[in-house]
Amino acid sequence: MKKLLYFIFIFSVLLMSWDIQKQEMAIAAPQESATIPDQAIRLRIIANSDSPEDQWLKRKIRDEIVAQLDPYATKVKTIEEARAVIKEHLPAFQELVEKTIKDNGFSYSEPPKVELGIVPFPTKMYGQTVYPAGEYEALRITLGAGKGQNWWCVLFPPLCFVDISTGDAVDVVKNTTVDKTQQSIVQLNDPEEVEVRFFLFDMLLKLFSFIKSIF
Repeated sequence: MKKLLYFIFIFSVLLMSWDIQKQEMAIAAPQESATIPDQAIRLRIIANSDSPEDQWLKRKIRDEIVAQLDPYATKVKTIEEARAVIKEHLPAFQELVEKTIKDNGFSYSEPPKVELGIVPFPTKMYGQTVYPAGEYEALRITLGAGKGQNWWCVLFPPLCFVDISTGDAVDVVKNTTVDKTQQSIVQLNDPEEVEVRFFLFDMLLKLFSFIKSIF
């Protein structure tokens, strides 16, 4: 009888712990959604298609654009200054995108479009963070037909380090020597989620061990 009561107690604790963790993460989500300030300029790159090749080119162009803007990231202090810098470099961005497409052996029937304006964004969730849909100022780069998944980040303030388009972190830089551009693109993990999973896993192991001892 005591073993049965202990079994019920462990199982109840397990369920309660999981429920509490879910509630805490749900409460944290709306707080984290305010990470992007109202006065921000985003970068949005839309791939030609969802093929691996087109998605690779999208990320390649992302790296090139971020590298070109990196010297100005810490110099601009206001959104007006950031807007002026981006407008000034629009022709250079256009040339850079066209060159990157050509140098990597790609050819599209439609030329790439590089523009700064008010751009519609869908609702997106990254981890427990919700980015609401709406129209935001952005530097938008459309590749080819522009029918593939997009990648976006925040140019000002400079927060270009998370791949919001898929809800995944950008690829980790594995080599020990990295340049300035690679250092600005790093992987983010959700330590809270990992801790929750390990806690539940440990609890399940204990529960199974106990059941095994009964029988």
